[in-house]
Amino acid sequence: MKCSYERFPFLYDWYEEEMNQEYLVYYGVVVYADGTHHEYLDEFIYEVLCLDGEKRYFMESELIRM
Repeated sequence: MKCSYERFPFLYDWYEEEMNQEYLVYYGVVVYADGTHHEYLDEFIYEVLCLDGEKRYFMESELIRM
């Protein structure tokens, strides 16, 4: 998957400090999909194991199938 925080960057300002400079694109594999309904979100949240070995969380609209 190609993953990016571009859709809602203001939600992730606290997540990673380096993202304040530019919005990074990550590549990885989905390892978990959170099927829980969250009132404040209209999307599922996915845990992605990125190629750099870090697990990150993305919303469905932030993922692009490769």
